[in-house]
Amino acid sequence: MKISFIIPSRNNLRYLKQAVSSIEKHYGNQHDLVLLDDASTDGTWEWIQSKVCDNIIGYKNEGHHRVGHTVLYDKGVELCKTEAFTIFHADMITSPFHIPNLI
Repeated sequence: MKISFIIPSRNNLRYLKQAVSSIEKHYGNQHDLVLLDDASTDGTWEWIQSKVCDNIIGYKNEGHHRVGHTVLYDKGVELCKTEAFTIFHADMITSPFHIPNLI
């Protein structure tokens, strides 16, 4: 079963990179990533744009003020192409057991 990892971030680029790296390490491109930037000023959006491909969706809060991770989780669900998803924080890392345990 293919799922989407929904990951909002606000000025957490260092940790977001680690989160995405852990997902790619354990699952390659088997699952989708929905990366959402909440008006960051640390280069998060530029990095997300560089990652966008068939299984990675990027979204940017265009406002100058943050909207919060709850709003971005909702937006991530809207953007999902899969029926199942997992809510992920930008400062989390995953293991090879995350998806099997989730399912």
